[in-house]
Amino acid sequence: MTDCIDIDLVANAGVLVRGNGLGLLVDGMHDQDGHPFDRVGAGDMARMGRGEGIFARLDYLLFTHEHPDHFTPELVLDHLERRPVKGVFLPDAAHGSPDLERLIGVLERRSVPYWTMGLNPGQARTVTPEPGLTVTAVGTRHMGKQFQEVRNDCLLVTLGTMRLLFTGDADHVAAYYEEPLRDVPIDAAFVNPIFYHNPNGQAIIDDIFRPLEVVIYHMPSEARDPFHLAFTVKRAMQKYARPDMPVHVLAAASPHVSLCPPME
Repeated sequence: MTDCIDIDLVANAGVLVRGNGLGLLVDGMHDQDGHPFDRVGAGDMARMGRGEGIFARLDYLLFTHEHPDHFTPELVLDHLERRPVKGVFLPDAAHGSPDLERLIGVLERRSVPYWTMGLNPGQARTVTPEPGLTVTAVGTRHMGKQFQEVRNDCLLVTLGTMRLLFTGDADHVAAYYEEPLRDVPIDAAFVNPIFYHNPNGQAIIDDIFRPLEVVIYHMPSEARDPFHLAFTVKRAMQKYARPDMPVHVLAAASPHVSLCPPME
């Protein structure tokens, strides 16, 4: 079995992670509007339910926070009617919607393993659902002044020998990451365009995350980019390019990346 990990874009920050005989979906079930980012299409939701194509394995569902461009609890409920999962990682219901609370109730009644996070900034919690898979949640706050009360869990997924950090919409505040991630080897860090563009975000990438590779995700489509994030990312990559740290942009034009351990 290869140690390489396949990453496929589903929509926005939703990605399918395949490796070590498992399939993990991160922030990949959402269909609400009111934002400039793509929603998960009905076709992909149907393929998830049928286990077709890249969704042949869909073992764990993971969510960084409950925002409409990352997580729609009702879609998870619909999916569970069609196909079982091994476990679900969720935000804390105390800070969530009635739909999230209802989802947790269904998971409990069906005895589906689940773990609620929604951690305070700087806190960390590690779960090992099965051999070969470990998930460490690191508590942060959502970036943007209007969202500072929203908790966002960064998810460090260890799949086989590979460690992948999914930051969601985490703010670029070094204190959130210093203790839980200092000196933790990271193969790839997934960050959104604003995190990558911001000098504080770059300092966190360089001094704390220190990943072997960076993946920029949470990209809007070309037709829906009111904040000109594609241009922002292009300029930032020119400014911050490092030959020792490859950067991938996961977008509709380039929806797949394979991440492999370094050659010894």
